Amino acid sequence: MIPRTTTIGSYPAFPLDEDVDYYQKMQEHGVTDELVDPYIWSLEEAIRDFTASGIEVVSTGQTRGDLYSIFLDPKFVRGVGWKGAEAFVSEKIRRVSSIRLDDVRHAREILPEQFELKEPITDAYTLAKFAKVTTGAYRDTREFARAINREIILPEIEDLQRGNLVSMLQLDSPSISSESSTPDYILDLYEEIAGVAKLPLVLHACGDTTRLFRLLTKAKVDVLSLDFYHYPRLLEEVAKGNYDQRIGVGALDAQSPRIEDVEEVRGVIERARKALGEERVSFVHPHCGQRSLDREVAYAKNANLTLARDDAYFGEAEEARPHQLQKKEYDRRGYFLVSVRRETREIVATFYTYEHKVLKRYKSRQAEKILQSINEEADTLGISRRHMAYITLELGRAEESLQSPHLLYRQRW
Repeated sequence: MIPRTTTIGSYPAFPLDEDVDYYQKMQEHGVTDELVDPYIWSLEEAIRDFTASGIEVVSTGQTRGDLYSIFLDPKFVRGVGWKGAEAFVSEKIRRVSSIRLDDVRHAREILPEQFELKEPITDAYTLAKFAKVTTGAYRDTREFARAINREIILPEIEDLQRGNLVSMLQLDSPSISSESSTPDYILDLYEEIAGVAKLPLVLHACGDTTRLFRLLTKAKVDVLSLDFYHYPRLLEEVAKGNYDQRIGVGALDAQSPRIEDVEEVRGVIERARKALGEERVSFVHPHCGQRSLDREVAYAKNANLTLARDDAYFGEAEEARPHQLQKKEYDRRGYFLVSVRRETREIVATFYTYEHKVLKRYKSRQAEKILQSINEEADTLGISRRHMAYITLELGRAEESLQSPHLLYRQRW
């Protein structure tokens, strides 16, 4: 079994503060015509980065807020108020509409079909520990957590699994490992979720879960997503006994600005593969959400994660070798000349016969547009795959030259 690359959830593609402020003010004044939600842009950017870096099971990026504010948003949950970074509960909570459905639906619409989508949901225990109950609405954390589970988490899961929008659901429990004791009712919360879930469930727990691992295996979930990067001894515990779940391997640091090299990440993946066996490892991923990172750093880490997984399971990539086209491999109808018109900042691609008669001309400021046009007419013009590869390279070089006043473009034959 080849483990898939995935994300834990959050990703640092955030809209500008001024765009968010403008959007919120316009909504308050009832101006909604042609108003663009800035968080849709950030969602699309997160997905673009995930897919470009090779993440195969992506999320929406959780760009609207952190794992607490998203699911305790007064817009969606009555009874919750915020003062600064703290959430307060003054009455019985009630979810008034789906929290994540619109974003998930949009994500699925723009996501290429070969990629899968999962959506992280902060678990009820974590939310109950975070929010402060200021009245007698709930006696204790246990009662509050059960209310969150039934009023927020369960209906949210039921909404998300309709319509084939997501392939799996993830429960986030980031603080469970840091507590001196874990309440037994947390398993009851997960059992309630398993009772309504029709999709595979992933349980993600941050930190050193060595002490908790046996308890986690009692949860009715399909995958346990754990941090093996910071806690290599956890691997010894996970490798010991029998349990039903597969394992998600946290193989790099999701919060350090240092970008792990491919070999370092590959080492974590290979140790897990050796200790747990071929069929046990379901995913490889960062150890936690990447919200706190610089976007470029997060992207580079995910790209290295994909390279490390591929090296570990498929071996080193084959060294590419140059090939000089022979005369018999030339396209019979003609050849392309790529030129740069600097005064208009345009690329011009001309397809000539070998008698230098023009068969077709294309122009654009973007190499991609020319390439798409050529590709549409490749069969009609008799352009081979080799010729398409060559023209792709040359168009890229031409576009690069337009970015610099000192870089002149010369076609390579």
